[in-house]
Amino acid sequence: MISGLKADHTGWMPVLDSLQKSHTVLIFDNLGVGQTRDDGEKFDIDQMADDTIEIVNQLGLNMPHIVGHSLGGAVAQSIAYRYADKIKSVALCNTFIKFNENAKQVFSNILDMHTSGDSQANIMSAILPWAFSDEFMSPELEAIIRKGSDENPYPQSTHDYNRQLEALYSFNADLWINNISIPTLVVGSEKDKIALLSESEEIAARIRDSKLATLCAGHASQVERPVEFISALLSFFSELKLSSNYRLN
Repeated sequence: MISGLKADHTGWMPVLDSLQKSHTVLIFDNLGVGQTRDDGEKFDIDQMADDTIEIVNQLGLNMPHIVGHSLGGAVAQSIAYRYADKIKSVALCNTFIKFNENAKQVFSNILDMHTSGDSQANIMSAILPWAFSDEFMSPELEAIIRKGSDENPYPQSTHDYNRQLEALYSFNADLWINNISIPTLVVGSEKDKIALLSESEEIAARIRDSKLATLCAGHASQVERPVEFISALLSFFSELKLSSNYRLN
């Protein structure tokens, strides 16, 4: 499971326990966030995809499902296109073929907050209205997330946030997304202000035989609607298993 911009592996916690009941689940920190350390140089989405597959190889995982959210969905697209023989399926969650101009402006403003030395809590407060639907947001939720941000022992640096953001800015799957041919689930959200539902619909339309699941949520759908998010994934995995068994018989 591949996290989005600025998110470390803990972003999957709302769905981890339930998924672990039926699957072995691997979560990790991407380049430029959490406890992952590297040379500090620029990187791109393809490099993040290469690193993910290297983890798969090093752990000896056999044909895993790949689930990516937002930036992680961009990484998952690269994996699906370039490493189709290494994975069983891909789930592209709240993501895009390329970063839209509105999202670029939002996260450029967040970079300005980083650069000016604003607190992690204030930065997260600025992100929250874009991460969640208006109905999900509350003062209590913001207080919990602000506290967690200030107490995070591995806060993302300005340099690392900028590296992730530049990787996302340069991503563009437009020329090759039609060539993705492995089983694909696209998860979109009706109230997503970052990766618009229309963008999820376009991805589903351009990947042959893909399945679209639409949730009533904002961008962080796995946090806002964990039950529905898990249901969409497990239903997809189950259908693939049934289809495989049918072919074998």
